[in-house]
Amino acid sequence: MNNKIFSTIITLIIAVVLIGTFGVFNANAAKKGKPIIVGAPVPRASAYGQNGERGMILAAEEINAEGGVNVSGVMRPLKLEIMDTRDEEPGVPTSEVLLAIEKLILQKKSDVIVGGPCMSECGIAAMDLYARYKIVDIVSIGCYTPTWDKKFASNPKKYRYSFRASASVAWFIPEGVDLLHKIKEKFGFNKMFISIDDSLMCRKAAGIVEKLAAKDGWKIVGHDKHPIGTTDYSVALRECKKSGAQVLFMWAYSPETSILLKQWSDMEVPAIPLGFIGAAEDPGFWKATRGKGAYTVVTICETGCVPSNVMPKTMKFYNAFKKRWGVAPRSSGSVAAYEALWVLKDAIERAGTLDKDKLIASLEKTNLPAVRGTIRFDKNHQIIYGYDPKASVLGCWIQWQDGKRVCIFPEAAATGTIKMPPWLK
Repeated sequence: MNNKIFSTIITLIIAVVLIGTFGVFNANAAKKGKPIIVGAPVPRASAYGQNGERGMILAAEEINAEGGVNVSGVMRPLKLEIMDTRDEEPGVPTSEVLLAIEKLILQKKSDVIVGGPCMSECGIAAMDLYARYKIVDIVSIGCYTPTWDKKFASNPKKYRYSFRASASVAWFIPEGVDLLHKIKEKFGFNKMFISIDDSLMCRKAAGIVEKLAAKDGWKIVGHDKHPIGTTDYSVALRECKKSGAQVLFMWAYSPETSILLKQWSDMEVPAIPLGFIGAAEDPGFWKATRGKGAYTVVTICETGCVPSNVMPKTMKFYNAFKKRWGVAPRSSGSVAAYEALWVLKDAIERAGTLDKDKLIASLEKTNLPAVRGTIRFDKNHQIIYGYDPKASVLGCWIQWQDGKRVCIFPEAAATGTIKMPPWLK
């Protein structure tokens, strides 16, 4: 073969390879679509809002790193449009919160809404906004469960656009009562002192717990109802000490409850603190109390905020969150908001479209193994909580032990067992 023929053959081969290569590039380029705009209303001054924002950003980054969302063969990245709703700041009216959400819909041209608001009255009011604009919403930060159920059930057709994947007060109360029953059986305790922030949510939740605990054989030996912002709890703690209580049940979200727990330790009150305690959720609680918050038991609402092997994705999420933000997931919103974007991706890909009715039908059929367990929705579009990670998502009750948050309940997620302070006998 002479050099001229050889050169011609090589040239043809290169041309074929290049045409094929550019053909693949062009095909891939043709399959890349415009971003799916996810409007994210977030109360940025709130710890729960910060939890949710970080979870959503992490999920969006992971989904986009995998190529985005496959919409009938077209790969579309997620674009988060985050807007501060300010709904947990003092004096911010519901109308301003709704206006922020409306801007996400009208100005940012959001395809779907994921996130807050966090305050219950704002979240419930927003359901009418989503119905009016016919836009799908997945709440993953806040919103009071019983009120949602009542409103949704009043007109399921109108409110079909709204789904709720966030933490559930309706589940945490019976879950907490189940934990109290376990403590009663294991340690022989039967006396409880109740301490709450003086707010509507705290009064209602504690009232329900009191009734359910009494049915289980607990004797309520005292009550404390303090204004939000209280900085001295010594009088109530002395009453608790006198009462003979073995459990100090708390339902309080104000940060000042860290002072209560430091005073509890200093006074060696012989009753283990347990409940919904906002200050004790935070990974910095141990340092803030200088270790005096040891033995505190608190719900952090979502499996995955502390190490656990309940699902294959649990530790994957925990490690990724900690690496991305330099701190462990805090509590409510961290996991739920992260999962919500994966739920959205799953539903869109199964529907093959962003058509509202088809997307709603796809979300209703969600059965997605995730971080907290398996995500499914009930008839009111509420995420299903329970104790079986194959059929529901799990809450998480932790105890502060040696500077760490250790999951002690439910059993499927537990990595340790509950311990009592040495002065409680």
